[in-house]
Amino acid sequence: MSQITESADPSLQDYLTVALGNDLFGIKVALVHEVLDPPAMTRVPNAPSFAPGLINVRGNVLPLIDLRNRFGMEPTEDTETSRVIVSEVSSSGETFHVGIKTDAVFEVIHVRTGEVEAMPEYGTRWPSRYLDGVVRQDDRFVVLLDVERLLEDA
Repeated sequence: MSQITESADPSLQDYLTVALGNDLFGIKVALVHEVLDPPAMTRVPNAPSFAPGLINVRGNVLPLIDLRNRFGMEPTEDTETSRVIVSEVSSSGETFHVGIKTDAVFEVIHVRTGEVEAMPEYGTRWPSRYLDGVVRQDDRFVVLLDVERLLEDA
C-alpha cells in the first residue's frame, strides 16, 4: 500500500488516475483511503449488478463497486495490474468505505479548478450523472468521477 498525499494549494484538486480499458478516470485523492490488489469477493444474492459482492479488508466488510459494469463496459478477468481502491463515501448522512474495482492505477495528477470542463451531453459513453467533468492532461482526457453518485440506484 502506498501513501497518497494531497496538494496544499486550495486552487488545486488532486486526483488518482485509474484505467478502465483504454479510458482514463480520476478519483479525488481526498476520498482515497488505500489501493489494494484485488481481494477475494463474496457474491451477494440479489445485489445490484454494479455492486455484485463484498470484500474483506483487514476485518472490515466493504461493498465492491464494479466500474466496468456501472459504465456498461464488457467485463474482464482480473490481471496483474487490476486494483481495488478503498474510497470513503457519504450517503444519507452516513460515511462508510467501498472498494472500487479498476483495471489499473497510475499516478496522482494536480488539477486547477478552472481546468475542469463539463462533460459534453453527446459523444460520451459514460452516464454523466456519475461524473464531475473532464480535464485535459498532456495529450489525453481524464474523466473525473463523482464516487458518491456511483452508489445511486443501489
